[in-house]
Amino acid sequence: MLVGALGGAVIVGIILFIVTFNEEKDLATEKEGERTVSADTELLNEQNSIEQVISSTYEQRDYYLKDPLVIADPYGKAPLTALIKFETKNPVKVTVTVKGKTEGADIVKTFDGYSTEHAIPVLGLYPDYKNTVIIEGESKDGKVRKTKLSVTTEPLPDNFLTTELIKSSPEKMENGLTFLIPSSESAYAVDYNGDVRWYSSFPNSHVFKRMNNNNLLYLTEERDKYNLLLEMDMLGQVSNAYEVTVSNYQGWGIIHHDAVELPSGNILATAHDGSQYIEDSMIEIDRETGELADQLSLRDIMPKDFYQEYDGPSADEGDWFHHNSIWYDEKKDDILITSRHQSLAMEMSYPEGEIEWILAAHEGWPEDYQQYLLEPVGDDFKFPGGPHSITVLPDLDNNDNTKDIMLFDNNIAVSRGDESVSEEYSRGVQYRINTKEMTVEEIWSYGKERGEAFFSKYVSDANYLSDTGNRLIDSGYTKGEDGKMRSIIVEVTGDEKAEVVYELKVTGFKEGDHRQIYRAVRMPLYPEKWEFNFG
Repeated sequence: MLVGALGGAVIVGIILFIVTFNEEKDLATEKEGERTVSADTELLNEQNSIEQVISSTYEQRDYYLKDPLVIADPYGKAPLTALIKFETKNPVKVTVTVKGKTEGADIVKTFDGYSTEHAIPVLGLYPDYKNTVIIEGESKDGKVRKTKLSVTTEPLPDNFLTTELIKSSPEKMENGLTFLIPSSESAYAVDYNGDVRWYSSFPNSHVFKRMNNNNLLYLTEERDKYNLLLEMDMLGQVSNAYEVTVSNYQGWGIIHHDAVELPSGNILATAHDGSQYIEDSMIEIDRETGELADQLSLRDIMPKDFYQEYDGPSADEGDWFHHNSIWYDEKKDDILITSRHQSLAMEMSYPEGEIEWILAAHEGWPEDYQQYLLEPVGDDFKFPGGPHSITVLPDLDNNDNTKDIMLFDNNIAVSRGDESVSEEYSRGVQYRINTKEMTVEEIWSYGKERGEAFFSKYVSDANYLSDTGNRLIDSGYTKGEDGKMRSIIVEVTGDEKAEVVYELKVTGFKEGDHRQIYRAVRMPLYPEKWEFNFG
């Protein structure tokens, strides 16, 4: 039996809460707006209704492995998924396979444990296609029973971005799908053939990360603003949602660039505070109670004249810092951040905000900040300009005094940097920081060799792929020879002369429409351990 998509937005197991931020303001800052965090009960009720309809359908007759209940896109938010429900006489372990269009493109998942009641999430369907899905049940004595099903899907939305495969060498690539995360609209994933195998019809902006419990941390919009932070699984079932509002802020993204899960389970997010300045503060949301756990303003950390006298891009909006990424370092229990408009990367303690080091060109820093500035090593060293997307790499040199980081160097001189090469290229770059000697050297980079064709004035991403040592780099806002905007995503080896093993070109957005690819990440479509619970 095939049941069509059953509805829209969803929430389950959510905790109701409202938090108001009140604090003493710096004299240099205008009064901040009232920030509140609250639950979306409308979504909760909608999800409950959907699950009641599915349960009612399931209870109308018996469904077995040879004739299961198949519900396409059960929650109405992940169109290339399905839910399959059935029971077996004896306990079996289930494996689901979505057959690929080419050899090696199958998506296979074996679920742990033996049971007689089964609710199986199916991921990796092709759009506009009659998909073949194979369900296998293996009993404890090793006997396997198998059923072949067909699930037909709808075409992609008319305004969906176009993904063109330029190169693919699967034998050299990191395992998993490439998830493409826009500044707005649909987040989606493609396989090594460049075929779309997952997307969400929840609009997404910037934040898309797999959490420790294997759910997604996912930023979507509510009331025409990107201010709703979801905890959602790959099937579209939502378990928590946090809506942030700021009374004085009129822009479209209240949570704007990044959010991370802390060891406590709380969420640290970049969020506006309603003052005359934007994109320079963070809030920590208590995941269990919804109460404000902490907050941090970069105006309390940086020199006052940096924000009081800033006259660079977006100065009229108060965007003096443009905080665009956060990384939590488990080893140091610190956070690392990047700033586009101050052209810096920085490590600091959290929540105290005590600076450990600053990676930035040295001009313009007051004397009392000189102690934090890293001293470059090597003749070919270049400081980042307008950077994005900082990450900490594994210990690659067996030295406790060093830390390897990677970021995307957009190479645009804003408040400081090398104007002589600004906008000639962009690159993913790996730096090695000696925290004892307070020095920094370049270890590896890719992008300069591609010149202006790889230059991205905005957005972009760089990731280290731990199994292969490859790097996945997204130059998210480039311009082709035809003058049209595009995003270029490449997977390259970590060799000194890097080899491109995978390349995508994403088109279909225009300058200024915010659908460019902000980040690109590689991960398996199915989380390694996923205990899906229906209802």
